[in-house]
Amino acid sequence: MKKISKLITALLLSFQAFSSLPINVLAEEQPQKESIEQVEKHAEENEATKTTGTSETSSTTESSMSSSESSTSSSSSTKESSTSTSTTSSSETITTSNSQTIASSEEPKADDPAPQTTEPTNEPQVETPAPKTEVAAAAPIERLVPDSHVIADGSIHFEKNESVESFIRKIGEPARKIGQEKDLYASVMIAQAILESASGSSELAQAPNYNLFGIKGTHNGKSVSFATQEDLGNGNLYATQAGFRVYENYEDCFNDYATLLKEGLTGNSHFYQGVWKENAKTYQEATDYLTGRYATDTQYNQKLNGLIETYELTEYDKAVEGVEISATGFAVPVKNYAISSPFGLRGGEFHRGLDMAAAQGEPIYASKSGKVLKAEYHYSWGNYVVIEHNGGMTTLYAHQSEYLVKPGDQVEQGQLIGYVGSTGNSTGSHLHLEMCQDTSLSQSKLLDPHKVLFGN
Repeated sequence: MKKISKLITALLLSFQAFSSLPINVLAEEQPQKESIEQVEKHAEENEATKTTGTSETSSTTESSMSSSESSTSSSSSTKESSTSTSTTSSSETITTSNSQTIASSEEPKADDPAPQTTEPTNEPQVETPAPKTEVAAAAPIERLVPDSHVIADGSIHFEKNESVESFIRKIGEPARKIGQEKDLYASVMIAQAILESASGSSELAQAPNYNLFGIKGTHNGKSVSFATQEDLGNGNLYATQAGFRVYENYEDCFNDYATLLKEGLTGNSHFYQGVWKENAKTYQEATDYLTGRYATDTQYNQKLNGLIETYELTEYDKAVEGVEISATGFAVPVKNYAISSPFGLRGGEFHRGLDMAAAQGEPIYASKSGKVLKAEYHYSWGNYVVIEHNGGMTTLYAHQSEYLVKPGDQVEQGQLIGYVGSTGNSTGSHLHLEMCQDTSLSQSKLLDPHKVLFGN
């Protein structure tokens, strides 16, 4: 009997152990299942609370600023409600349509993981702040700025690079103009644009978007959607779509960004007051203020200062000298040039205009105010613009790498209309300038631009 009793006891114990195993397994699996469900639920809640693009006035800003070079990327967001404003931070990865990826940390913004493209609205918005987190940026400084190197002691060394210089020539004058108007350091904004747009190579920064700072939302009813990955705050990333502002040109972008710096965020209009010239007596003080506020990268000011010093960006903090106007009322359309070919007979052929050799990307300005008649591509002129001036005279600007105006636009004297290039029938980077007595552009009506501009 004792043997039978022991056998029965052993069988009962074995059965109890076997029957309890699935319960223990389920008990261990339950927290993991709940964690996954929480992440999915959080993503769904974010989808439900996504915001729409606001009016282009910066008082209703939901903009996010990318700072992809940050060693630790984070951002803060503002929550507008009837009782309180809260600030949090998040990070995201922007994936372009050609599979390029730009890691970015965002400036204070509303949590809008999947914004829709909508018309601007003045309706009050309630926003849900994102979880706070800091994530290492995916893009090192070497990728963002060519010919930059991190030295063994952690400091950063920059060497001049032609592609960066070309980018600076494109954005320098718009930044100078806006900096003077808004009392901001153009040098700092240019350096930021270099970092935030990967020296102008990001798809968001290029035409037709011209978004140099990764500002989200809608601008004048326009936005572009990019695939992004955003962090829920616990290291979990989820894919979504985000709407980013689209600008007419770089000047439009700088103006919008400068307005943000001057007018601040919803609920905190003085958030960026430390970068104003009246509060920052040097550009170094402005970059120090941005560090930890615009970007969490502790070397952010060092990077900006290094770019400003290497590329002598303080030149853009100075007021533009008055444009020299000829007796006929026309101004030279480029600032840094050398005349490479005159008007008239050249090698047995008639040269219709004046060639002004200049670096690729050198800004081209309207020689006189007028109306744009043409802005298109021609097999010989390449990208060219024709402007009709008061009195019927026309000017033609050929071989541009890119033009910034369209037919019907009214332009002022000295307004940026494009950039020097070598498109069409061209053997090198230069501006081919033609002047005509009327709009026919016929050879018999052409004038010598050198005589019109310089009087001889």
